[in-house]
Amino acid sequence: MMQKMNQIDLDFDQAGNLSRLTCNGVEFSATEPENGSGLFVIQLRDFIGNPLRLNRADFAAATVQKQHDEFEITYSDCRKLRGTVVTVRAARCGSEIRWRISVAAGKTICRCEWVDFPRILLRRAPEERFLLPFAEGTLIDRLDCRENAASFKCEYSEYPLSGCNSFYPGPAAMQFEACFQGENGLYIGCADPAHSPKTLDVHSEGNQGRRLMVQHFTGGAPGPAYEIVTAAFSGNWQDAAEIYRAWMTEHDPLLPGKIGGRIPDWLKDSPIVVAFPVRGHGLDSSEMAPNEYFPYVQALPVLEKLRTRWNGPLLALLMHWEGTAPWAPPYVWPPFGGEAALRQFTDALHKIGDRIGLYASGIGWTQQSMLDPTYDCREKFSAEHLENDICTGPRGEAYSKNCNGVQSIRLGYDLCPSCQKTAQIACGEIAAAHHAGIDYLQYFDQNQGAAAPLCYSAKHGHASLPGAWQTSAMRTLLTQTAAAAEETVLGCENAAAEPYMEFCKLNDLRSHLAWGACAMPVPLYPYLFHEYCMGFAGNGVCLSEWIDTEKTPFFLQWNVAWNFVNGNLLSVVLKDGGKIHWNWGLSWKLPEPEQQPLLTLIANLAKWRQGRAGRYLVAGRMEKALHVQCAVGIVYHKNAMAFEVPMVLSSAWSDNGKKAVILVNCNTKPEACRIDFETPCSGMQLSQSGETEFDTDSLCLVLPPLDVVILEY
Repeated sequence: MMQKMNQIDLDFDQAGNLSRLTCNGVEFSATEPENGSGLFVIQLRDFIGNPLRLNRADFAAATVQKQHDEFEITYSDCRKLRGTVVTVRAARCGSEIRWRISVAAGKTICRCEWVDFPRILLRRAPEERFLLPFAEGTLIDRLDCRENAASFKCEYSEYPLSGCNSFYPGPAAMQFEACFQGENGLYIGCADPAHSPKTLDVHSEGNQGRRLMVQHFTGGAPGPAYEIVTAAFSGNWQDAAEIYRAWMTEHDPLLPGKIGGRIPDWLKDSPIVVAFPVRGHGLDSSEMAPNEYFPYVQALPVLEKLRTRWNGPLLALLMHWEGTAPWAPPYVWPPFGGEAALRQFTDALHKIGDRIGLYASGIGWTQQSMLDPTYDCREKFSAEHLENDICTGPRGEAYSKNCNGVQSIRLGYDLCPSCQKTAQIACGEIAAAHHAGIDYLQYFDQNQGAAAPLCYSAKHGHASLPGAWQTSAMRTLLTQTAAAAEETVLGCENAAAEPYMEFCKLNDLRSHLAWGACAMPVPLYPYLFHEYCMGFAGNGVCLSEWIDTEKTPFFLQWNVAWNFVNGNLLSVVLKDGGKIHWNWGLSWKLPEPEQQPLLTLIANLAKWRQGRAGRYLVAGRMEKALHVQCAVGIVYHKNAMAFEVPMVLSSAWSDNGKKAVILVNCNTKPEACRIDFETPCSGMQLSQSGETEFDTDSLCLVLPPLDVVILEY
């Protein structure tokens, strides 16, 4: 079959506004209103930290020059800052347009902090969808619902970071987004090998249309040091991902080696992650009395029962174990109850072939814990002059948003990754965990995606505006902490963003946050990065704030299956009595999901991952999924939205020339499905009942309840 040639075209009006943007003959752009904000928003900072924001409407004059397929537009006669000139270049090359912008401020007292560019105004379309890099892949098909009712909305990144938006590198793990009209797509990506900080999102602009947002922090430079690429394509979110995959494999100098050669054997054996606290009863903001899992060894009978039921190794992942205070960075050591008590538990796990992991809290600084008021570091902060090492804002202000506030978990700041004191503290805590025999340390919790916090300090030796130096500084810090960790595997909250995968090899995934954006999760992260980095299904924090679990009783089964087919390690969160709970951050008093379907499903999935499916799911390459037709279930959102989800989940993989389609029935009854191959295909159908050959271009199957079928070819 001849591949369709994608085409893109554009034009500008005399005012320097985009007047046409077609992808494969379909118009994507909307008409820019008179005095509209246009292709750019620029934020300048003066030397005392005051912001000045400019957009197209602030410039009285525009000159448009065209030569062949290249445009150069000069915006001048700035009303807000005389003498300021903005130059935009757009060059069409095949199915791509490559954009650049440069800002010459009219006063030397002002520097460019960030630019939002190119701000393409999209027309509203009946079949519109938007792919965001947030939460490992978020597909929005009801943007208005997101803006009216979602927990996570479009916002510019600013000091201090919230950790809950599309900031890259951080909670957004890759530097591109896409929008769709049916099967016609527009890709928007940053060809930035330095991985400088940026934010990618989309929002409504009244009745006029949808506005793309690509906020680039420049570090004071007149514009991004890289090109922004818009490209036409046909297909779905995976076709957009293929454009980025081609760029990163050829041009990303920070892409690490394949994960199979960088992880210990115990991780290749795919332990099931079992997360539970040793203090409290499921909530972060409640009492912290020791529970039934403390002393630590009291958890052993529960773990033994699960190990026997699932017939495989476990990774016990402890929460609220810190001897300092829960979730109070950066200090976590010694453990609650003392090192000897934790060592007894660790040795017992290792003796039977299981592993131990610990949650920590990243590179924040806690002045005082709100959970344990006896934990107070204010004197230490003053004595060690740590005011010189914390991140500060553009006016010298200092505070943090992550779990911070008198009604939250702590009061404190963020430590700057460029400061040696930050590395000294982090390396000391990580080395202590390593020497205690800890196998996995999710140290960079609260550093979403291992993100470096924004810092404007003039005392740290870095540029006093955020830019590429941040990513470089965080990588230097991660290099030092990885050396301190030695054999202990490090990780972060959310998937590690692209430039940080080298160091954070196993991470607490948060794909469920997509539901908080009133959207669906899609496996964008494993599609691009499964070969390079591992993740486990995560502790699901806040999941039940969005999903109506009473109306969707099968949801946790669906979520477990979703993570399995997308290559993630299986994980559960325990409440009292060794029962699996919906998610972390949920009171143990609330009813748990039905246990037997989950126990059976996880047992079957673990058997397959440790068997024939492991070839693909441990370190294989995810490929574009085949069309699978099956029954759907309804996931009910607490804001009254309802989402259709497949009851047979599927994914496609390759490994050393071999291909496979992996299918999971998450339901407690048999489910029929039909798989359509692109061309006639022959191979083996693998199930619990045996192996059979197939040779066809379309295959109809009935999957047994809570089980797997693999098509290998």
